[in-house]
Amino acid sequence: MIVADDLGWYDLSCYGNEFIETPNLDQLAREGIKFTDAYAAAPLCSPSRASLMTGLHPIRVNITEHIHGNHPAGPNQKLKTPPIAQQLKLEHKTIAEALKTKDYNTAFIGKWHLGGGKFTPDRRGFDINIAGAWNGLPKSFFYPFFNKGEKPELQNSSKEGDYLTDILTDKTIEYITKQKDSAFFVSLNYYSPHVPIQAKPDLVEKYKKKRGVDTSETTMPNIHYAAMVTSIDQNVGRILEKLKELNLEENTMVLFTSDNGGLSVREVAAFAKHTPPTDNGMLRAGKGYVYEGGIREPLIARWPKVIKKSQIDSTPVIGQDFYNTFMEIAEIKERTQDGISLLPLFKGDSQKERGLLWHLPHYSPQRGKPSTAYREGDWKIIHFYEDDRYELYNLKKDISESNDLSEVLTEKLEVLKGNMRKLLSDLKAKFPEPNPNYVEN
Repeated sequence: MIVADDLGWYDLSCYGNEFIETPNLDQLAREGIKFTDAYAAAPLCSPSRASLMTGLHPIRVNITEHIHGNHPAGPNQKLKTPPIAQQLKLEHKTIAEALKTKDYNTAFIGKWHLGGGKFTPDRRGFDINIAGAWNGLPKSFFYPFFNKGEKPELQNSSKEGDYLTDILTDKTIEYITKQKDSAFFVSLNYYSPHVPIQAKPDLVEKYKKKRGVDTSETTMPNIHYAAMVTSIDQNVGRILEKLKELNLEENTMVLFTSDNGGLSVREVAAFAKHTPPTDNGMLRAGKGYVYEGGIREPLIARWPKVIKKSQIDSTPVIGQDFYNTFMEIAEIKERTQDGISLLPLFKGDSQKERGLLWHLPHYSPQRGKPSTAYREGDWKIIHFYEDDRYELYNLKKDISESNDLSEVLTEKLEVLKGNMRKLLSDLKAKFPEPNPNYVEN
């Protein structure tokens, strides 16, 4: 399971991007199945990653904002937002813990951001943990990556000039090679293309030449960001080549996705260089928003033994589906109630319609406001809590969410509101409340 960080739906050429080159991921899609309507469980990293690990909705694990990101309401915020857990609690079983019951060897490599101390991956069913800790981003993508001495498992085997995405891949290839004769599960989580936006000089030069005269910071995607995405693509290619070399490709499932949409606004001052780094094409907004740009993700799976080539599937699927998928593949009976198994879709079967819910009762660092979104079939509603306002969109006709139908199709709106409220109630969702310290402008 390969998870990029802040990679948007539109950042891969197989999803329509005409500037960023991703030949290895494009090939992965041709050799397997590409989902057009795949979603992260949340528009921010920690809640999304918690769902990937447990198959549970972010509401159920009480992580609906990124860890360390939920602050007391200031006087400029109309609403006071609910507190969240600051780690993925031990009571929530991870994919790795479940797979250990079937004697899988397990490795976690890269970004965790679900708690430190006793909550790190090596305490959650993973035999080895490389670079997974409380922090959500590196200090630099170049050596030593983090503060000197912080992650010796990376720093002791790398040198000046080394690039983090390459080193995480090196570690993954070493592990796969070692485990080639056993059943194994690797969760590889690149820190890229999250801020700080830093890329290898040769790839930056490549995109600088490709763009030509206009190399301004306002043209999207930024050339540094494009280079970061291509680094991911090159490293996925290295992994695919190693699987082929070890005769493992036929019966190894490779799944690639991202944790939330691409960053489409300027970042905080400390990481503002080369931001905003990307747009999300025809999708509205980006990371930190429950519009499609914040939650719709690339999702590609290849498993030659099971998945036929060149499949394109438009079924709406979501990050918490991965857990049940892996359980079915490993023939483990356990399932979560918040997701489905994607295995029938891998085999070309259909899936009955269901409702998907995103709950962000917080102000996001990207200036998104407290909101909930719900999709059912082609329809999606969004509820904004500051002014108790709803929007309604038909995603099949209006993927850009530019034509709000809430005042036109009032009966449809009421049906979806009822279904959304029921799901929120079933999950025991927490909601924002009026902020007593709010000072109106």
